[in-house]
Amino acid sequence: MGEPTVKPGCQIAEGVVLGENAVLHEGVVIGAGCRIGSNVTIHAGTRIGDDVTVFDSAVLGRLPQGTRSLRRAPGAAAALPPLTIGAGSVIGACAVLYAGTTLGDEVLVGDGASIREDCTVGDLTVIGRGVTVNCRAIIGRKVKIMDLSHVTADCLIEDEVFISLLVGMANDPTMGRRAPGETVAYQGPTIRRGAAIGAGTILVPGVEVGEMAMVAAGSLVNRSIPAWKSAAGSPVRVLGDVPR
Repeated sequence: MGEPTVKPGCQIAEGVVLGENAVLHEGVVIGAGCRIGSNVTIHAGTRIGDDVTVFDSAVLGRLPQGTRSLRRAPGAAAALPPLTIGAGSVIGACAVLYAGTTLGDEVLVGDGASIREDCTVGDLTVIGRGVTVNCRAIIGRKVKIMDLSHVTADCLIEDEVFISLLVGMANDPTMGRRAPGETVAYQGPTIRRGAAIGAGTILVPGVEVGEMAMVAAGSLVNRSIPAWKSAAGSPVRVLGDVPR
């Protein structure tokens, strides 16, 4: 059996259980009653609230790393604030959470999910198995994002939104085709409070789904949907009102 490795400067509260081969890098803070699984890696400075469960082989607080031609500006990754995980949260096996991101209290992150840097996830939100959340995404409270969906960078998801499985989003209106040095205004979708997105739906850059709107499964959302409207189709069209 491999003993956990705890680097200097870590603060570990009472009642914390560390699994076999867990590695805690410098300055990690773990609150009372946490349970850290086997082979978990927690990178420097990560802060974990009370009563958090982290399942086996999760990676917490890693820094982004591109290839030589795709790296951030020098020192930008190292300047990210530490990953923060709120009290009562559960992090699934093999999940990867980056530095610079903040999770609220009682957030559930499913097995194999990935949340990139500079993201915010509100209290009581569920991030399903295999979900990918790209950088700078803002996700509100009591949101449910089901398995294998992709939340693109630079998007806003307000409170109490439901996103079904296999939903995809995009934020690059050029689809990568631009001249060298040309700048692009990336903008992911905006999904307002209480909206529901059906399974297999695709949302293109910059669209807005209004408050309490409902989008049927398999839709292509290439235009904005007003609040309290139901919509379906590829391309999507408004069908009528959502019953109040």
